[in-house]
Amino acid sequence: MKRNVIILFVALLALSWYSAGSEAANKPKELKAHLDRAEELEAKEIYVDAAEEYEAALEYDPENAEIYVKRAQALLNSGDDREFISICEDTAENFQEDTQALDLLMEYYEKNGYEDRAVQYLRDFTENYPDNENAREWFLELQGSYTELYCRYEEYGEIVNDTMVVLDDELYGIADAEGSELIPAEYKELYPFSEDGFALARKTDGTWIYIDEDGQTRKVPDPEYKNPGTFSEERTPAEMDGKYGYLDGDMEPAGDFIWDELTAVKNGTGAGKTDGKWALVDENGEAKNDDRYDDIVTDEIGFCSAQERIFVKKDNFWMLVNTKGEEIGELVFEDAKAFTAEGCAAVCIDGKWGFIDDVGEMVIECTYDNAESFQNGYAAVCVGDKWGYIDEEGNIVIEPVFTKASHFSSEGTAVVEQMSQGEDVQRLIQLNLFK
Repeated sequence: MKRNVIILFVALLALSWYSAGSEAANKPKELKAHLDRAEELEAKEIYVDAAEEYEAALEYDPENAEIYVKRAQALLNSGDDREFISICEDTAENFQEDTQALDLLMEYYEKNGYEDRAVQYLRDFTENYPDNENAREWFLELQGSYTELYCRYEEYGEIVNDTMVVLDDELYGIADAEGSELIPAEYKELYPFSEDGFALARKTDGTWIYIDEDGQTRKVPDPEYKNPGTFSEERTPAEMDGKYGYLDGDMEPAGDFIWDELTAVKNGTGAGKTDGKWALVDENGEAKNDDRYDDIVTDEIGFCSAQERIFVKKDNFWMLVNTKGEEIGELVFEDAKAFTAEGCAAVCIDGKWGFIDDVGEMVIECTYDNAESFQNGYAAVCVGDKWGYIDEEGNIVIEPVFTKASHFSSEGTAVVEQMSQGEDVQRLIQLNLFK
């Protein structure tokens, strides 16, 4: 009896080996049959059935990335874009060394004008898989893709604090960073909102006022104060009897009016000019120290001390100092652009422009013909006579094609100019990365 049991066991074992061997032998045949059938169906444009054949083939070779890609392509040809995208994404993530799925997906997005979706996916992909070089290359290529937004105004000013002055029928208003109206165009002169939420405006009767984001009048300097400036940190520069000083939040003098010129206050620091020399001043317009400079760099609305860093000129060279007047770094420059609220500043050495950080160290070498300081992760740079954009690693993200380019807003929008029919035309663009 025992011997019969052993013989039966051996027979069953042999049968299982035979079945496994037979299945293994037939597996390549079944796989090939499904693949051949799928290709035949595709040739006849029967894509739904072809996709099913590829799915059946995957049961025999589930680690074959190429079959997943072929199934995705068949589904796309059948009109099933959603499943196509899903398969490409899963395949790209599960088969990191194979680039086919990611390449196919990116080409699909580009062909159909979905660069914004491509960039969003790549941003997440590169964060999750930072060592994937193919994804990184695609991201660098597509992060500079942009959409032109509709512009209904005659002119757009520089975007500052995500607002910009716009011109409509010879009067000025304010739009947001995407070009939508915030303040109707009804002023003879107007400046962007400061971080404090006030914009300086001159009414059609010549009166200067400060308005809030609802267009309500909030502050009115007395007529004896001329040429008021940007209101920031409860201070605004103004002129009285030919000299400048600061007014406080109640539009009353915050100190003596002794300066020939005076900047707005940021980080508790401004700059005043008298007798042809500049000094750093506090919020009351008093000189912080005895240092005097030949010139000082300000931004488009009159600040000189963003990030507590100031470019000052002395002995024909520009250098970087902090709000105490202490020198930062050892480099000197032929020219410089003011720091923005964040990012590196543009500087010029030997006729070329590059970028330094807030400790005065060069982070992008001086190779450009002109440049603007970084803001929101990008900087405008000029090559020859055309402007484009670079990222913080110095990669070109938008090729130099514009005749003028401004800072990017936090919404990824920028005002640029481009030649069209022999004249420069303003355009408002938005990086798809920010959509």
